[in-house]
Amino acid sequence: MKTQAGLVSVVIISFNSAAYLERCVKSLEDQSYRQIEILVIDNGSKDGSLAIVQQMADRGRVRLFAGDNIGSSKANNLGIRESNGEFVLVLNADAFPLSDYIEKCVQGFGGEGPIGTVIGKLVSDADPSIIDSAGIYVYREGVGIDRGLGERDLCQYDDVEFIDGACCAAAIYLREMLEDIRMGDEYYDEDFFAFMEDAELSLHAALRGWKTLYLPGAVVRHVRGGSSGKMTPFTYYLCERNTRLLMRKHFALVARTSDRLLQTLLLLGRRVTQWRRMPATTRLLLKKELEDLGRKMDEKQEQIRRSIRTPSFSMTGRRSYLLATMLQRLGISIPLK
Repeated sequence: MKTQAGLVSVVIISFNSAAYLERCVKSLEDQSYRQIEILVIDNGSKDGSLAIVQQMADRGRVRLFAGDNIGSSKANNLGIRESNGEFVLVLNADAFPLSDYIEKCVQGFGGEGPIGTVIGKLVSDADPSIIDSAGIYVYREGVGIDRGLGERDLCQYDDVEFIDGACCAAAIYLREMLEDIRMGDEYYDEDFFAFMEDAELSLHAALRGWKTLYLPGAVVRHVRGGSSGKMTPFTYYLCERNTRLLMRKHFALVARTSDRLLQTLLLLGRRVTQWRRMPATTRLLLKKELEDLGRKMDEKQEQIRRSIRTPSFSMTGRRSYLLATMLQRLGISIPLK
């Protein structure tokens, strides 16, 4: 593959996304930035999505790759490998960038580096005054969350700033960064299958010295859960498993003793929650997968240690997830700046 300078490759995973595909692709065709290619990976859709994308492909609007449901990590990796751009926009099918989104994000890469990722402000499609994501924040315990999720937009996240990471609903990556963090054929860790893979990629990149730039003036409307559906026992299981895998893979590289103590308390609390939300068979499966995949995370961690740059991520000054949760229950919310 020969990378084309200035080209933005847009990778869209379609999983039962028939309700959103036309609007999503049209939002890309309406971009002020014109150097774009669009790749759609259909992940075994059963709702007529494939026929819609096939028509788009026949008209030259997109390039189509179709198969079984291989998970979002693997599907995104396929799209990245098949793309040609200097930049890669990983976009959810239920995310609709405003017309200047790509132009503003590409310009963002011209700032103080090394900038590997640029992300704008994601807002609720149903109510744009509600924030969907202002980037990813990582707490002292190693938990990654979307900043501002569900908050009313009162300009609390309106500063251009470097942040921990980017929600992969609309993240633009520099290909040079993706190649720097690649392990084998993987950019996103395919052991995650789906959920938390964007936080994992962001932490990996930060530990390699790459920065994530947040541009609040670049806006995307997002139907959260429009493609993956609402939280189910399976998605809860994946989120719980992948949170642990992220901690196992990256936390030991940056954590202090106090952070480890807080994480231990957090995990004990989450174990109690698992007893309420998971049947015994699922808890046993979780335990086995955490043992098997945990060993793989340890092996991958060894590769991350050999960084060519000063890591751009530190636990210093981090807020506690446990404390933030307690404050939230008391009705006290503090913006994550």
